[in-house]
Amino acid sequence: MVVMKFGGTSVGSAEAIKRVCEIIKTRVENDPIIVVSAVGGITNKFVSIIENSAKKNKNNVQDILAEIGKRHEEIINGLGLEQNEGLKILLCETLQGIENIADKISQAGDLAKHLHDELMSMGELLSANIVAEYLKSIGLEGKFADSRDVMVTDSQFTKAVPQFEESQKNTQQYLKPLVGKYIPVMQGFIGRDSFGRITTLGRGGSDYTATLIGAMLNADVVEIWSDVDGVLTADPSLVKEAKRIKYMSFQEASELAYFGAKVLHPSTLLPAVERNIPVHVLNSMRQTDGGTVIAGSTPNGKQEGCIVKSIAYKEELVVITVMSTRMLMAHGFLASIFEIFNRYAVPVDLVSTSEVTVSLTINRTDHLENITRELGRFAQVRVEQNKSVVCLVGEQMKSTQGMPGELFSLLKDIDIHLISQGASEINISFVIDDKALPKVVSRLHNHYFSGELDPEIFAV
Repeated sequence: MVVMKFGGTSVGSAEAIKRVCEIIKTRVENDPIIVVSAVGGITNKFVSIIENSAKKNKNNVQDILAEIGKRHEEIINGLGLEQNEGLKILLCETLQGIENIADKISQAGDLAKHLHDELMSMGELLSANIVAEYLKSIGLEGKFADSRDVMVTDSQFTKAVPQFEESQKNTQQYLKPLVGKYIPVMQGFIGRDSFGRITTLGRGGSDYTATLIGAMLNADVVEIWSDVDGVLTADPSLVKEAKRIKYMSFQEASELAYFGAKVLHPSTLLPAVERNIPVHVLNSMRQTDGGTVIAGSTPNGKQEGCIVKSIAYKEELVVITVMSTRMLMAHGFLASIFEIFNRYAVPVDLVSTSEVTVSLTINRTDHLENITRELGRFAQVRVEQNKSVVCLVGEQMKSTQGMPGELFSLLKDIDIHLISQGASEINISFVIDDKALPKVVSRLHNHYFSGELDPEIFAV
C-alpha cells in the first residue's frame, strides 16, 4: 500500500492533474491512496476573501469568487469533464457556500476561527473531487473519500491536533474497505472535531494527513509529491548550487524540518517515524528523478570529511536574554522562565545558559510584550529582533572532533549571538543577524559541498 500526497502546484492545472494521474497509474498495483492539496494559489484567494469580507468589500469578494469559479471551470474543461454534472453541481454549491461564509464574516465584522477553517476546507474539497472524477474518466477506479469522515481532531481551529486512536477507527471503518477496490482520493489538511465542526491542521497539514493515513493503515511507503526535486543541501534561493540529497535518516530530516527546511513540516514525519514507514519526497514535474528517501536507516556513505548533510535556517527570530543574580545556585529559576512561555503557548527554539543568564529564541511576537513584562518582574530582560538561526545537520556531528572549531573559524567575521551544540547528535545551531544570513549560508555551503561528494548520498 502506498499513500501519495500531491501539493497545490501538482494539481494546479489540467495538464498538471493529467501528469499526476499518469503517476498514479504507475502505482495501481500498490493499492494507492491519494491525498491532495487545494489547486495552487486558491488558498491565498480564500485569505483575500476573508480580509475583504471583514472590511465589507462585497464587490471585491464577488470578483475573487468569480476568479475561483473560472479557475476550476478551466481545469474541469481542460480535463474533458465539462459534461460531468456532479462536478458542475459541486462547484456551484461550493461557490455558494463560500459566499455564505463571506456574508457571515461581513455581518460580524471579524472572523470566527471555525468559519476560517470551514472556508479553507473548500479548496481541497474541489481538487479531490476533480482528481477522483478524472481518474474515472481514464479508466481508473477513482473515488472521493471525505477526510472529514476520517480525521478527528481537537478544537484548535487553524492548528488542530489529530486524535490518532479515534481517527484510526474511522480509517479502518470508512477508508480501508475502499483500498484495492478503488483509488481513494482524499483532502489533505482537513478534519472535524468531536462536535462535527470542520477544522484545519495548519501549515504542512496535507503532508501530515498523508503520513497519518499511512501510519493508520500501516502503509509500505508515503510519497510526498511537489514541485521540488527532494530535500536539498540548502535553500536554492540562497544557494544556486544546492544538491539533492538521495537518502536521509528520520532524525536528520526532522531536524531540518524544525529548523526551517521548506520541503517538509516538522509534524509530517512523526507518524512515519513511529511506524517506521519510509517517506519519499518527489517532483511531480520530473517523476523519473530519484527524489529523496527518508527512512530509519541510510546507506553508509564512503565520503570522508563532509559529515554535513544539509543547512537549514529560520529568519525573523527574536532573542530574549534573561539575566538575574538570583539564578546563581538557585533551583526553580528556569522553571519560572519557561512557565511564562508555556502560559502564552509560545514555543522556544534554542536555549543557552550560563550561571546568571539564559538566552533563548522564539519566532512568534504576538505575546512578546506580555512575556517581557512578566520576565521583568524577577530579572533584567534584553530583547533583540531581526535574528536568524542557522542549523547544520548531519549524522555523527557531535562525535566528529574539531567540527565546531572548523565551523566557527569560517565565521570569524560574523557576529554570533547564541550557539547550541550537544543537545542533539546531529546538529549544530547558532544565531546571527538576519542581514548576514545569505553570506553565511553561501559560505558554509561552498565549504562543505563544493568538493567531491559521495554519489550514494548526494545527486552529483
